[in-house]
Amino acid sequence: MARKPIPKTIRFEVFKRDKFTCQYCGASAPDVILEVDHIKPVSKGGTNDILNLVTACRHCNRGKTNKELSDNSAIKVQKQQLDDMQERREQLKMMLAWREELELVILDEVNYIQGLIFEGSDMIFTDAGINTAKRLLKQFGFSEVCEACEIARNHYFRGRYKDLGYAWKKVGGICYNRKKARDEDA
Repeated sequence: MARKPIPKTIRFEVFKRDKFTCQYCGASAPDVILEVDHIKPVSKGGTNDILNLVTACRHCNRGKTNKELSDNSAIKVQKQQLDDMQERREQLKMMLAWREELELVILDEVNYIQGLIFEGSDMIFTDAGINTAKRLLKQFGFSEVCEACEIARNHYFRGRYKDLGYAWKKVGGICYNRKKARDEDA
């Protein structure tokens, strides 16, 4: 079988998959020069398929030449790589589920804050209001934003203001000023 060059993109994927570490001796970049080795040599029918490629340091790769490994170390390497890939997939699924749960918690907090500031009215947050609430929650925390909502409602929804929207616009400033005052006292 004629040898086809391994594209740089495939080489890089093999290096990333193998964590830039020789799969034979454990040496890693930048201490050694890494190459991509064919588990089943091209001269014996091996292909450039990524599952037939492994990261090897120059010393191990040149010493091995076109010999197939007689033991099952190449199979163990592939099995470990597949197991690692499956573990990464499972962790990614867990991370995505966690992010979805976190988004639900944040939306619950936004809804609670909306209830605090607009209590007794039929007003609700616009998309911009939701984004502002999320930003304030991230910046100042749930309890601080709740307290600021109560302060804004009590102070700015009286007398001449009588506008809950105006009270909501003051929440960020209240959070900021309260934090600034605490920082100065510390």
